[in-house]
Amino acid sequence: MRKITLYILTTLLLCGCAHYSAYDNFLRNTELRKEFASKHDELSPEIKQAIIDGKIVPGMDQSLIRTLFGDPDETYLSETGMFEMWYYENFAFGFDKNGKVIKVFNPEDMKFEKKKPRR
Repeated sequence: MRKITLYILTTLLLCGCAHYSAYDNFLRNTELRKEFASKHDELSPEIKQAIIDGKIVPGMDQSLIRTLFGDPDETYLSETGMFEMWYYENFAFGFDKNGKVIKVFNPEDMKFEKKKPRR
C-alpha cells in the first residue's frame, strides 16, 4: 500500500508542474461544453448539466472521460483491481472497479506545500 501511495503522490507532483491542459480547455470553453451536452442524449440530465457547468462529477464513466479529454497519458490499476487512475497533463481521475469517477485531481490538488524542517 505504501508503494502505491508513493507512486500516486510522485505522479501527482510531477503532473502539477505542467501549465496548460485539456482540463483547462474544458473549463474555459462554455460553448463547446453546451454543444457536447446537447448532442449526447444518452447522458442523464444531471451529467449533462455538470458538463455544461464545467464540472466532472462522481459517477461519470471512463468512456465519457475519454471522449471529453482523450486518451490518458498514463494509467495505473491497483493490484486488487479496486481502483484505477488516469493521468493527464496536469490533472488525473480516480475510478472505482466499475469504471466510474470517484475523484478528480485538478491542478490545485496536485500542489504540495513545502513544510519547514523540524529543529
